[in-house]
Amino acid sequence: MSKALIVADLKYKSPKQRGRGSGQKGLRGALKYFQYREDHNTRASKERLRDRWQDRGLGAHYREIQANCDRLKSQHVLAWTWVVSPAPDLMSLVPEEHRRALVMDVTERVVEAYYEARGYRTPPYAYVLHDRLTREGEQQLHTHVILPGLAPMVEGWEPLYINQREKHDELFNTIAHDEFEQALDRTIGPEWRRLREELEVAHDIPTDSDDLDVWFPR
Repeated sequence: MSKALIVADLKYKSPKQRGRGSGQKGLRGALKYFQYREDHNTRASKERLRDRWQDRGLGAHYREIQANCDRLKSQHVLAWTWVVSPAPDLMSLVPEEHRRALVMDVTERVVEAYYEARGYRTPPYAYVLHDRLTREGEQQLHTHVILPGLAPMVEGWEPLYINQREKHDELFNTIAHDEFEQALDRTIGPEWRRLREELEVAHDIPTDSDDLDVWFPR
């Protein structure tokens, strides 16, 4: 089974306190983690803390982001929390000096393309780029994206919901896959596909490798 090109995960925080990790307290804890950690065992360096959040209208500090999410929450969604995590083996093919910019560019393209495909304008959002190592010691650059529960339309703000029957989650993953493919084509050229096949032959690929928790334990 071929390993996924990219793992894109979308979840949300409810405005109501429904156990650990939910409500305002749950969102605040998640935002502080994104701001100050690279993973559960590694604090972000002082250098990385500078301009930590990429602010696209939602805020540049966890307190500001939380306040704006509260202002723009819907009845059921306080904030959307996305993860965009390209495959580490493919990212290793990208020249090191271009990797961070590529992941950030893909993240922004995914956000914009997804909302456009759903008929919305792009909402204010913010994201953090994390740099961690996998269990195998590979660099795993990935982003955590925070978006409000409401999304802008021509007529005003409307709730954004993800309906599996409408295949909204499949659309999200398709867009992430396509945007990363195009980014690799622009950066490396089409030969990355051949190089990927060679890597798969050289390494044992786990059958559940498209599961986010295999790459990104939480």
